[in-house]
Amino acid sequence: MKPDTARIIADTLTWARIVSVVPITLLAWYEFRWWVFGLYIAAALTDLFDGIIARRASPPASDTDLDGLADLLFSAMTLVWLWLLVPYFFPQYWGYFPVLVLLEIFMIPVRIRRPDLTVPHHQFGRFGMALFFFLLPVLILWGDVSWFVHLVLITGVAAKVHLGVTIIRRSRARRAPAAR
Repeated sequence: MKPDTARIIADTLTWARIVSVVPITLLAWYEFRWWVFGLYIAAALTDLFDGIIARRASPPASDTDLDGLADLLFSAMTLVWLWLLVPYFFPQYWGYFPVLVLLEIFMIPVRIRRPDLTVPHHQFGRFGMALFFFLLPVLILWGDVSWFVHLVLITGVAAKVHLGVTIIRRSRARRAPAAR
């Protein structure tokens, strides 16, 4: 496969994941759990395949991390879908969310102020994201498996902390030579 063709396919798969948010949200609103399950799995597979294909592709035309933004959107919407489909989820596991939100609130302004700062995709973060994408399907199929939910949320917090530390270090490293 030619690198330019691979880039087009990878970007198309990423856009498909972004667009899938609308039908999944509508289906979750009307509590069509199995339809949500199917489309959610399909969207998660687009994430997997877009990553595989993007590694063979030419660099993106812009500096915008489309895949990272799609992951962020899909993560946020997964929380919305959990709220719509699993009513006990937030009251039972609420303690993790202030930490996750605060970490994300910290990182967003840094990304905006420092567009030259590349945000890495750590393997641990990829594992955490993959684990997080299994959360909704597990809850739909088997109900509350509390050990798994805690594992997912602890891994998510640890991955966000790891990413935050990396962003702080990179931000300081780029600022240090300019201060001299």
